Amino acid sequence: MKLKLAEIAEMCGGQLLSGDGSALVAGFVTDSRTARPGTMFVPIRGENVDGHDYMAKAFAAGAAASFTDHPVEAPGPLVLVDDCRAALQRVGGACRERFHIPIVGITGSVGKTTAKEMIAQALTAAHRVYKTRGNANSQVGVPITMCGLEPEHTAAVIEMGVSMPGEMARIAKVVKPTCGVITTIGVSHLEFMGSRENILAEKAHIADYLPEGAPLFVCGDNDLLPGLHSDQYRVVSFGLSEGCQWRAENIAEAGDSLTFTCLAPDGRSQTIALPVAGGHNVRNALAALAVADYLGQSLEETARALAAYEPPAMRQQVKEAGGVTVIDDSYNASPDSMRAALDLLAARPEAGRKIAVLAGMRELGGYERAGHRETGAYAKEKAVELLAVGELGGLMAQGYGPGAVWVKDNAEAAAWLQRELRPGDAVLVKGSRGMKTEEIVAALLKKA
Repeated sequence: MKLKLAEIAEMCGGQLLSGDGSALVAGFVTDSRTARPGTMFVPIRGENVDGHDYMAKAFAAGAAASFTDHPVEAPGPLVLVDDCRAALQRVGGACRERFHIPIVGITGSVGKTTAKEMIAQALTAAHRVYKTRGNANSQVGVPITMCGLEPEHTAAVIEMGVSMPGEMARIAKVVKPTCGVITTIGVSHLEFMGSRENILAEKAHIADYLPEGAPLFVCGDNDLLPGLHSDQYRVVSFGLSEGCQWRAENIAEAGDSLTFTCLAPDGRSQTIALPVAGGHNVRNALAALAVADYLGQSLEETARALAAYEPPAMRQQVKEAGGVTVIDDSYNASPDSMRAALDLLAARPEAGRKIAVLAGMRELGGYERAGHRETGAYAKEKAVELLAVGELGGLMAQGYGPGAVWVKDNAEAAAWLQRELRPGDAVLVKGSRGMKTEEIVAALLKKA
């Protein structure tokens, strides 16, 4: 959405310090290195870095304007605000208010991005869908996303992530979803949240601005989510458990695909075929079917749309490298998603070795040591081999016990795999974002 600079100042309660108020802004960036002509720079103050120090670089890269929280000389138009992050959120919220379309908000400890992609794909049967790009689900990423809505869009699917208390309420105020989805409540961000109950309370704020009576779709297989209730919204469950309102049966996996029968709350049923493996994707598909049904699509329409689903980058993408199957799940990791990925690896049809290449998981707080050891023990339970990477990987190796291989970094992991792998083997690569395990995948593909 293109906005005049004067509009932006009005939206956020700021003051145009310099520049032409009729100048157009076509997007917002917080990194001066991504500034382009037509973008507006948002200098964020962090613990170690002040974005204002990079304002000149943003203008040099072509930025059309910049926010600032104090008067400053700059080689381009400025909008003075009290807080640049808050100003961006106000602009994002104002852009959202211009649209009267279904907006699906998605959160959860794990699986947000995959669920977002699958729900967005499902809705293409009847809508021109706008969705969060990549993983832009933060206090900054969400308002930037909302500013990208265009008149052509007839539905939006917005990923909403949090890592600290209080964040979801601020994000929900920007998005104001018309229905919500919570994928699961796990142990991600325990370092800051303290407990799973606190995580649930924080995630539940996604419903703060739901219209009265709107649905909040939750995974009924989770031990905490079915207990949610409110007079403002209605809870609708999906999952594999008997008590779920949207349920799956007759689940069958074959290579890189799976089929199941979707059972709707009113007794309707529909055979669903997905071009991805992994039982956890059944839950994602059920969420997509439930949301699409709420928005008026038939089960048949949604089934056809889901058949064309493609997994997002670095999220259980199956690749081939010299006769070896590589499952690239390197985008991020938590104990819950590690178990799901190990289940997927163990069920692979390849006749050779099944090797899990696992690096550390971050933000687990006091659960860090136990979480890594338990993940290693689960790999042993699933009868897959373990190549553990880095210091935290060493804890997984301890949990696995005899037979685990430990290496200090990604380069050593890639070298070990290049020596040991044979055609017919299957390899899973996974770790938290900061571990950059995609380097291992890249090395395997380059070698092949």
